[in-house]
Amino acid sequence: MGQPLDQLRPARRQTLSDQVFDTLSEMLLSGALKPRDRLSLRDLAERLEVSMMPVREAVSRLAASGALEVSPKRAVMVPLMTAAEFADLTMVRMLNEGQAARLAAERASKTEIAGVIALAERFDEVLDSAYGSPAAVAANKDLHFALYRAAGSDVLMELITMLWLKAGPIINFDIGVAAGVPADEEMTRSRGHHSRSHHRMLCDALTARDGAAAAHAVSEDIRVASELIRAQAGMDTEDSRRRIIT
Repeated sequence: MGQPLDQLRPARRQTLSDQVFDTLSEMLLSGALKPRDRLSLRDLAERLEVSMMPVREAVSRLAASGALEVSPKRAVMVPLMTAAEFADLTMVRMLNEGQAARLAAERASKTEIAGVIALAERFDEVLDSAYGSPAAVAANKDLHFALYRAAGSDVLMELITMLWLKAGPIINFDIGVAAGVPADEEMTRSRGHHSRSHHRMLCDALTARDGAAAAHAVSEDIRVASELIRAQAGMDTEDSRRRIIT
């Protein structure tokens, strides 16, 4: 009878489809793509300098998870959400990301905690210099994902990544969309942004190894952001760039 190892095959290098998938995933996670953004499969293939096949495969994987939609004409769109879908996503994010923060406070090394704190400081710097930009969304993502990796749970990390593929484009409407107001008012919005206080609470909790406080800080960050996004969507239903909930 053969041994289990007899069934193993050499590990495959990353395929072109995997590379395209990773590129598109990063665009979704970091807010480079927004709800209703449309992409052409052919344009994607040309920009990434690959054939259509790996693009189709990568898009199909993301469409299967609900992160992208493919129209009958093969156009690719970042989907809108209903209010009920957004509320459901928010609830599941609070549960999973709060738990990851709890585990990080209990398990993370001093180096990992220092890294999260440094990224929180970096987020503040970006918010001051580029509030209402994709850079702010990306900086927020970098901070959160460093925290979730520090939880030390591969399964939880996989779940959170899938949730963020849907949430990333929507987070644009909390910190990644300029309000179109004078610069001094924009700076006031930046300095008073809720994520600053929630991130400070998180960093304090991590330093104190307080899992409950870390979970609360992250859950509140998500909850308050969702309320602001829903209020904004309700006010701006005539603006297709900001009508993210129908």
